[in-house]
Amino acid sequence: MLKSFIQLIILSLFTSSCEDPKLFMEYRNFADRWSVNDKAVFNINSISKQEVNLFIYVRNDYRYPFSNLFLIASLKEGNNLVARDTLEYAMSDEKGAWLGSGFLELKESKLLWKESFLVKGEKPITAEIEHAVRFNGNENGIDALEGIVGVGLAIEAIRNQNE
Repeated sequence: MLKSFIQLIILSLFTSSCEDPKLFMEYRNFADRWSVNDKAVFNINSISKQEVNLFIYVRNDYRYPFSNLFLIASLKEGNNLVARDTLEYAMSDEKGAWLGSGFLELKESKLLWKESFLVKGEKPITAEIEHAVRFNGNENGIDALEGIVGVGLAIEAIRNQNE
């Protein structure tokens, strides 16, 4: 009885000290495909001055025809553009198996965008994510990207290593 009680106390200490580091998490879902004109826009109003990590979440299904994904991600504080990056992420391994987590047809990938990014906290933040996928040798991008069913943005607090 005493042993079970001690185990319960230890377990509750571990679970109560684990805080969710997410300061912001939001998704944009697409009905059937991701149009090149359909930017995923995220408005963030309430993050105080601190260093954070920014992650892009991508949900894809079996219809996605490529092994990688190209994105253009931009970040504004107020009207000032503070970052604009062209990003490439692997979506499958060399054997063609989807990366990410999930069961059956839907996979979710958590992709690092910015590490130790300083949010000044003075103005609202706007993030925009658009796809920039195109066929090899073709200058024009794909109008509607099949198989990408959602894109999300997460802003996570950086945990203090001394905690």
